[in-house]
Amino acid sequence: MWAESDCSRWLDAQPHGSMLYISFGSYAHVTKQELHEITGGVLASGAHFLWVMRPNIVSSDDLDPLYEGFAGAAAVPWCCQVEVLSHAAVGGVLTHCGWNSILESAWAGVPMLCFPLLTDQITNRRLVVREWRAGVSIGDRGAVCADEVKAQIEGVMGGEDGVKLREQVKKLRGTLEAAVALGGSSRRSFDEFVDELKRRCGGSH
Repeated sequence: MWAESDCSRWLDAQPHGSMLYISFGSYAHVTKQELHEITGGVLASGAHFLWVMRPNIVSSDDLDPLYEGFAGAAAVPWCCQVEVLSHAAVGGVLTHCGWNSILESAWAGVPMLCFPLLTDQITNRRLVVREWRAGVSIGDRGAVCADEVKAQIEGVMGGEDGVKLREQVKKLRGTLEAAVALGGSSRRSFDEFVDELKRRCGGSH
């Protein structure tokens, strides 16, 4: 487990909805070329950003991942993602589409720029972009380019598309709230799971 950086004071000083949060999770790796293109697009967009830049973010066969001109002051090795996403300064997230990250982004009402890297993340992106319309897609594995990253960031952070995405994320959050509320589907499933555990444990004595 990596030590978390406290970003709260820095975020408190940023305008409402102005920050782009970037994280590719605790496991997924990008290639050096992908990192180069994404970073180039982020910098070209002019967006203020906070990037979780893990020491092992690039593939194991690549070294020295930092991109020339990267704003190091906007990077941290790790942070509490839930706290960052819930902060009023955050207006978008560039994510690898891990399921936890999607749920946390939706709960915080933050639209997503989706760059999946492996396994279920490809399907998760389809849900976010095509089914829920709560985010936009960035390239495919190995085909991301800086110009596309720049354009998508600008659309989400300051364009009309961003307004529509936030409306959709708000609806998605409503669905999540209903699921965990008393009588909701997630609450019912969890209660059934606990009841089954109790039944089985009680039956073994």
